[in-house]
Amino acid sequence: MDPQNPLNKYQKATVLMSLERFEDALKVLLDLMIQVPKEAPIHIVIGKIYKKLGDIDKALQHFTKALDLDPKDTNMVKSLIDKIHSNTEMNDDAEI
Repeated sequence: MDPQNPLNKYQKATVLMSLERFEDALKVLLDLMIQVPKEAPIHIVIGKIYKKLGDIDKALQHFTKALDLDPKDTNMVKSLIDKIHSNTEMNDDAEI
């Protein structure tokens, strides 16, 4: 169990997310992103965490980066982006 192994780090982050330790998972994933910057799944999970933490701008930034890196996940990532936009629009309507 090499702690520097990218797969081990990714699995650790997913366990931390399941425990709702989002900040800890984010730290692991941001470190992993430096180690393997061209892996779209890492950006997708980072985007999901930022969404859970309420940082929509950073979530969208990472979802967009994932689309740029790997267009095969386009439908899933666009669905995540659409959910953000629909939630934002619902919140904007509530303020009126």
